[in-house]
Amino acid sequence: MTPRNAIPVIDTPEHHFGAMFLILLTRAPDDATLEAAVRLADNAAIASWALRPDALVTLTAEQYRQLLDYAAAPQVLDLALYLGGDRKQIRALMDHIAQHVDDVLAHYPPPARQG
Repeated sequence: MTPRNAIPVIDTPEHHFGAMFLILLTRAPDDATLEAAVRLADNAAIASWALRPDALVTLTAEQYRQLLDYAAAPQVLDLALYLGGDRKQIRALMDHIAQHVDDVLAHYPPPARQG
């Protein structure tokens, strides 16, 4: 059983601590909204992994999530909170994630495969 008032685990790379803190401070979500937003972000990340670009087809779901957390953890959580953790809005968050992944690929293209 989850303890009452348990804070959901948000795996945040160190370079995003400040931004995450500001998002949580600014949005000031209640526990239920924060939990729903974290669940929405997790589900959207998994769904986005399933639809990942061909250049990232070799990444596992965990590796994809690590890339996403490294590149855009605050932005994903911020939109998930803005959407109130509403599961019906998963597509909007998936599109947001896809844009961040595309930005990463534009700046850091994967090496060409040796054939």
